[in-house]
Amino acid sequence: MTSLRMDDPTQWRPPADADELARQVHEGRELRKLDLSQRDLRGVKLGGAIFHEVDFSGSTLDGADLREACLTECRLDGASLVGANLHQAVLSKCSLVGASLRGATLTGAKVHELVATEIDLGDADLRVSSFVKCRLDRARLGGAKLVRCAFLECELSGADLRSCRLDSVTLLATDLRATLIEDAEFERCTLIKATLAGMRLAGMRFPFTQFTDAALEGCDLSGADLRNCNFKGAKLAKLKAGRARLTNALFVEADLRGADLQGAELTQAIFVDAQLERTQCAGATMYQCILHRANCREATFRGADLVYADFSQAIVAGADFTGASMFRANLHAVADEGAKIPNRAVTLGTDPELAAAQGWRPTMPPPKE
Repeated sequence: MTSLRMDDPTQWRPPADADELARQVHEGRELRKLDLSQRDLRGVKLGGAIFHEVDFSGSTLDGADLREACLTECRLDGASLVGANLHQAVLSKCSLVGASLRGATLTGAKVHELVATEIDLGDADLRVSSFVKCRLDRARLGGAKLVRCAFLECELSGADLRSCRLDSVTLLATDLRATLIEDAEFERCTLIKATLAGMRLAGMRFPFTQFTDAALEGCDLSGADLRNCNFKGAKLAKLKAGRARLTNALFVEADLRGADLQGAELTQAIFVDAQLERTQCAGATMYQCILHRANCREATFRGADLVYADFSQAIVAGADFTGASMFRANLHAVADEGAKIPNRAVTLGTDPELAAAQGWRPTMPPPKE
């Protein structure tokens, strides 16, 4: 008997059940524009399958093997993929609205332009997976393994990350203001250009996290663990970070105008070219901090530990250093008009030779006639 030709649609029958579907996939057939909705496909073996515009809406694929499968423009709305294996699968422009992938394996999966509002990813393994420009509004991620995965330009409004632990996760240009992240732990994460303005994150953990160019205006990070964080270029105006742990944090070119850093642990933090105008640093530990060229106009450092802090070329006009510990603090070439510095005697003043070198400009030869 002559076998059915895969390149001739007139000789091919759509799969009638899970076994027939698996057989066609194993024979290498690319399945296009099929209606496989409301099917019982539990445990089906579809490793390496290629699906294009296939409708799996409402189907049950619990425990299915979809390793390295490629799904393009497929519909899986309301489908159940509980415990399914999608290791290194590729999903492009698919719809999984209300789908359940609870306990599913998506390690190394690549997901692009997915519409998956109200998707259930609870207890799913998302290690090293990537989601690009996906709609994950109201997604449930409780208990998911979020390690070295990436959410790039995704919509996460109402997504539930409460009590999750995010390790080395990237959330690029993501607005997290409507995301539920209470009691979540972020460690070594990348939140570049993320928006967290006005959020209440008091006491949360973010050690070694990158907040480069992030928007955190008015954010409440009181008592938070922010050790070794990078806030380079971040918008931190009116930030509330009293008693926060900010040891070795980077605030290069950050905007901290009107921020509350009272009692914060800022040992060896770097504020080069930062805006600290009217910032409250009373009682803060700023031992060996670097504040080169920082704008500290009218800032308050009352009772702060500024031992060995370096304010070279900073603006401290109108700043209040009353009661601050300033042994060997460097006040080289500072603009200090109206500043209150009772302990100036124990500080280092302007180095004339360094000032001359910094003020040197090359002399241009006269133009030739």
